[in-house]
Amino acid sequence: MAIAQKTAIITGASAGIGAGLVEAFLKKGYNVVATSLNVTQSLTASPNLVLVDGDIGKQETAAKAVEAAIKHFGTIDALVNNAGILRTKPFTDFTTEDFNALVSTNLLGFFYITQLTVKQMLKKKSGKRREYHRSSCGSAHRRCKCFGFDDDQGRTEYGDPEPRNRVRKRRCPLQRRSPWCCGHAIA
Repeated sequence: MAIAQKTAIITGASAGIGAGLVEAFLKKGYNVVATSLNVTQSLTASPNLVLVDGDIGKQETAAKAVEAAIKHFGTIDALVNNAGILRTKPFTDFTTEDFNALVSTNLLGFFYITQLTVKQMLKKKSGKRREYHRSSCGSAHRRCKCFGFDDDQGRTEYGDPEPRNRVRKRRCPLQRRSPWCCGHAIA
């Protein structure tokens, strides 16, 4: 097992941005677990790339991806939730099946893979890297802390880089902020 290398799980990895992310992480020296409905048809496994076919909206697929990362590489250091679907028809034309597909992939898929990954990160004390984050507020600076695992003690932190008990006041009543954001105004 190559524990010295960092390991990333990438969902929605079979094409487009996901396939590009897989390539970029591999070039940076990461081990990668790539998952998508038919990822084995579009990518080729290698010693640093493990492929997991399946619907990320099903808990079994998320469990397979996390188990593959631990089995093959010993740790998980990064998770990229890239899987998602978009229905371009008007809302009034949505069927129950359309809605269930959206919720399954875009919400449950995110929930299942993130929950299992964070459990493993806490267990293995991994994933504490400081990275540049692109948050919902549009900021892209170091130590944004809009997302979890940016804490030196291995705690998950969300939101404001200020002390957790401090309430941030708005500078202007029209200036909107995301409640999970680092405090940057949303354009």
